[in-house]
Amino acid sequence: MRAVIRIIRLYFIQAWFSYRSLFAWSTPFNYFASKLGFPFFSMLLFMFMGKYAGFTDPTFIIIGNILLLPALNGVSGISQTVGGERQFGALSYLLASPAPRAPLFLGRAFFHILDGFITLLVALPAAVIFLGMDVTRINLGLVFICVLTLCITTNGIGFIMGTVTLLSRDGWMITSTLSIAFYMLIGVNFPVENLPAFLQWVAYGLPMTRGIMAARLALNGADWTRIAPLISGEILIGLLYIMIGYASFRFVERASIRSGLLDTI
Repeated sequence: MRAVIRIIRLYFIQAWFSYRSLFAWSTPFNYFASKLGFPFFSMLLFMFMGKYAGFTDPTFIIIGNILLLPALNGVSGISQTVGGERQFGALSYLLASPAPRAPLFLGRAFFHILDGFITLLVALPAAVIFLGMDVTRINLGLVFICVLTLCITTNGIGFIMGTVTLLSRDGWMITSTLSIAFYMLIGVNFPVENLPAFLQWVAYGLPMTRGIMAARLALNGADWTRIAPLISGEILIGLLYIMIGYASFRFVERASIRSGLLDTI
């Protein structure tokens, strides 16, 4: 029990230091302005693009972009957090720490999960008020479960890309490119079934695809029996990516101890 308490304590300590490095410098006005501005204008952009392309129902695009926002927090936010350890010279202290690596590594995701929820809480009312999105049939409890699942499962890609940023100076560019690819691959602006067969395989091999499908159903009033298979698949894929991300970080850590290359920019 004492070991479990120690691991939980380390997890939240890492979450707190991650918060201080990422958000503590920002004022409430700047933070909520960014939460409102980017979701609203990104929804407008893709809604008008969809109308230009002949997509007559903008609701599909609006919902997809709302659901993608907390997911992107887990990808770009965590990768920047992990990569920032190297950039600001804190990585050597992390690697020299005798603390268990799992809570040190996974603790960086906590506030990104919370931040993803705040993004959704801002974006959803904005879509209802300004874009007229219909939420009369929403199953709020299941939407909450779907969004929580999305915020957690995307952390795996974030950890993998964070490891990439430790190894490459171009890691930020790779992460940004991947984030843009999500708009096409995971059913945000059009159904996955519209993709070529090969890209459909890629889409279903990524986190978020099944989670976004499940959240769409919950927003339309679906019950648990309809979304349970999608949520189960999303959790399995997400856990796989998290394990790959953690394993890659441990591999890079061991290599750096032998070569000392991670502290060179």
